Amino acid sequence: MSAPPDINPPLSTPRLRLEPQVAAHAPVMVAALADPRSYLYIPGKPPTDTEALRRRFAHQESRRSPDGANLWLNWIVYSGQTALGTVQATVELAERTAAVAYVFGPGAWGQGYASESMRAMLSFLHAGLGVETFVAHLDTRNAASRRLVERLGFVQTDLILGADRFKGSFSDEYVYSLSAAAFSASSPTLPLDFPPAGL
Repeated sequence: MSAPPDINPPLSTPRLRLEPQVAAHAPVMVAALADPRSYLYIPGKPPTDTEALRRRFAHQESRRSPDGANLWLNWIVYSGQTALGTVQATVELAERTAAVAYVFGPGAWGQGYASESMRAMLSFLHAGLGVETFVAHLDTRNAASRRLVERLGFVQTDLILGADRFKGSFSDEYVYSLSAAAFSASSPTLPLDFPPAGL
């Protein structure tokens, strides 16, 4: 009987290392995401309780929703020994779609790290897990994230007014979508350190 495929393997790019998120990453992520600017356009606030974050990360190590319909995939992004942020995907297996997101500390902004790590994750999700469509939900005020996903080839497909309420105001959201075929056609091929493993 063969071993099950690694659905959340380590990934790498020329500059970055993407480690599968585990509970032991909690202390470095409390430090990496301490700046409130990282949470300006998303609910929540910077993590301060290392033990609470450790418990949350431990729960996510299952990599699957309780009903088994979705994969919960998370990577911690490193440059050398410095943790920069995280990229993540919720994969709906039946639909072969993935909702993708990322959070980086301000020290990593403007250097292409988010784009580079997102490209690595999207490449894996398609080649390794057979995902055919990527979706991103962005606060309409977050111009930098809009530029990032548009550089990756995402196209705005919807606008949700009053999608959420946090930090004392309502958040409208743009919905962006990208087909794996369009991503593959427009992206340079990255070296991927994972064994392709279809579901």
